[in-house]
Amino acid sequence: MATPDGASVPPGGADDMFAALVARAAAAGVGIERIVHRTDKAVVATGRQDGRPVVAKLLLSDDPYWVGRRQHELRMYELFADHPPPVEVAQALWCDNHLTVLTQLPGQRLHDQRHLTHDVSVPVARLVLDTLDTLAGWMPAPALPEPVDYHGRIDAEHAAALLDDADQHTLHTLVEQLGPARIVAHGDPLPTNLLLDGERCALVDWEHAGSYLPGYDLALPQTVGAAASPTLAVTITDRVHVAGITTAYHVNLLLLACREIRIHTRLPAADLPSSRLAYLRQLLQRSRRDIRALTTR
Repeated sequence: MATPDGASVPPGGADDMFAALVARAAAAGVGIERIVHRTDKAVVATGRQDGRPVVAKLLLSDDPYWVGRRQHELRMYELFADHPPPVEVAQALWCDNHLTVLTQLPGQRLHDQRHLTHDVSVPVARLVLDTLDTLAGWMPAPALPEPVDYHGRIDAEHAAALLDDADQHTLHTLVEQLGPARIVAHGDPLPTNLLLDGERCALVDWEHAGSYLPGYDLALPQTVGAAASPTLAVTITDRVHVAGITTAYHVNLLLLACREIRIHTRLPAADLPSSRLAYLRQLLQRSRRDIRALTTR
C-alpha cells in the first residue's frame, strides 16, 4: 500500500471539499466519478485507478480522535492482508494522511441513512446477522484492541445523567460477572456500512473494529434498526437467545442507547425526525428495566 505524505485538508464548503478530494485523488492516480456518502467528518466517492473501480475516502477532520480512528482502520487493512477475515472486506491500495483508496466491493448499502426507515425481509436480516456472526468467530493474532472501556463508559453515561445510581451499580456488577472474555466485532455495523450483493454481505468502514463483549454487533443494529424493522428486531432477539449471550447483549444495548441519545441531542432540530428521539428514550427506559431484571432472576 503506497503511503506518501499529504497536507491538511483545507476548510471550506461542499465545492471546496469536492475540489480537495479530486486533487488528492489525482495524486493517487484516481479519477473521481461521484460522491456516494458525506458526513461532517469524511467524504466517500467512487472512481477509477488504472481502469479498475475504487473507493476514495477523504478524512475532513483533524480532530485527534478521528485521526486515531483512521489510523486504526489502516492497521485493520494491514491485518486483513496478513490474516484474512472470514467475511468480504476491501483492500487498501493507497493512502496519505487524509485520503485512503480502497478496492470497490460490489453491492448496495442496506440503507443510506444511519437509522433504517423501512422493514427488511427475513432473508436480508438473516444474511446480515450471519455475516456478523461469522466475523465474531474470527481469531486474529494478536487479538484486536478493546475500543470500549465498559466501566469507563458506564461512569460517563451516569455523569451525563442517562443512567441513575442503580443503573450504574447494576452495570458495573454485570460487567464484572461477565469477566474478561471478548469477541471480534465490526463495532459500527450501521445500515450504511453493510453492502448487500445477492446472497453476499460485505462490511465497510473498520474504524471501530475490535474486541467487545459478545452481542455488540447485534445491539447496534437493534438500536438503529428495530423501530422501522420488526423483522430485524425479532431476528436479533432470536440470535441472542440461541447464542446464550443475553446479559452481555443487554449491557451493550443499554450503553448504545445512551450513546445514540447523546448523538441525537447534539443534532440541529431540523435534522432530527420528531419520532426518533422519543423512540430512543423509550428504548433507554426499556433497556434499563431489562438490565435490572437480569439481576433479580
